[in-house]
Amino acid sequence: MCNEAIVFSNKPEGVVLEAGREYYICACGRSKDGIFCDGSHKVTSCVPKKVVVEKTKPYLICLCKASKNFPFCDGTHSQYADTDIGKGV
Repeated sequence: MCNEAIVFSNKPEGVVLEAGREYYICACGRSKDGIFCDGSHKVTSCVPKKVVVEKTKPYLICLCKASKNFPFCDGTHSQYADTDIGKGV
């Protein structure tokens, strides 16, 4: 986890990831969709998380940016309220 990350959302987002394809998941919480890196991290020390999955299927992506299994959701988002969105992790 990046110490400059902010909570994008207090709920995960389900996305279908294709097997064998490289994805760069936003780790800073500043990208437009909160899921995929769009370069917004460049104002921070955060770097996106490179992910390649073995199976094409839906995955729950962590949007609170605090999962111990980042970029996948582990339920950590439940500790964040709506008022925490946009604040530091």
